[in-house]
Amino acid sequence: MTRAVILAGGFGTRLRPLTATVPKAMIPLVNRPVIDYILDYLVGYGLKDIVITTNYLREQTIEYLNRRRAYLKIAYPEEPLPLGTAGSVKNAAISERMLVIQGDNITEIDLRKLLRFHNEHGGLVTIALLPVQDPCLFGIAKLDATGKIQQFKEKPAQGECFSNLANTGLYILEPEALGLVPAARAFDFSKDLFPRLVAHGEVYGCVVEGFWADVGNLEGYLAASRWILEKGDFLCADTAEIDDCDIQGNVAIGEHARVDTSLVRGPAVIGSRATLLKSKLYSSVVLPGATLADTVLHNSIIQQNAVIEGEKIVDCIR
Repeated sequence: MTRAVILAGGFGTRLRPLTATVPKAMIPLVNRPVIDYILDYLVGYGLKDIVITTNYLREQTIEYLNRRRAYLKIAYPEEPLPLGTAGSVKNAAISERMLVIQGDNITEIDLRKLLRFHNEHGGLVTIALLPVQDPCLFGIAKLDATGKIQQFKEKPAQGECFSNLANTGLYILEPEALGLVPAARAFDFSKDLFPRLVAHGEVYGCVVEGFWADVGNLEGYLAASRWILEKGDFLCADTAEIDDCDIQGNVAIGEHARVDTSLVRGPAVIGSRATLLKSKLYSSVVLPGATLADTVLHNSIIQQNAVIEGEKIVDCIR
């Protein structure tokens, strides 16, 4: 397997207003775009021939990667209209086995294990499945003794959860699997293609372990931020200005940020050129260019270039 597909064409509606002017794959995550972490993950497994399906504000992603990732072979197929996840991959016209990953997934799942499983079982599709506490939030699968998926349902209701194995959005696909995808109309992997292939006995599930988060929502974004901060020694940038502050825990502070007379409790991120004045920050993220004064944040994200004064913000994106 030498090719990977990153599905990065979504509108990022669950992250609004962060994605009002920035595509989801370009949202800063611990002071780097989300797409950087996904590419680093793929390159770590030797995958350097990459297709990125883009749609919403695609020019931003293309321009950034053309400047920063010139050593990779990256293609950006154009879609005449939004084609859904499976439709966009079919549109890319890939004629060989491929790995598919969502453009909002941050993970450490072992791809070698996934590939070995796929080779051993010989199905058209292998889905990486992860045990979760609340399966209602995900697509779920039920396996037989051989690992073949017997049932698959996207985001079941509370009383319909027949399994706790969640679809991570990480797949190995044979090109023949896309034969059931119609041309020139929206078609989704989870809602449309996988139920049909399950009926044909062609989909297997590999139960995996390790960190995985969907950063396309508040909880997943903050979980990924915590995980990244825990993995590295994130000191403040040399150009950051910090004065009369109480800062504890895992905290990243970006270039030219200013933090004055404030309390910060990690895990927390303060983006480049952000300003924090007489404020308190608990387990939250302030994106680049934002200014906060006399403000308290708990478990929240503040969008780029926002200006907020005298507020208490809890469990939300602003």
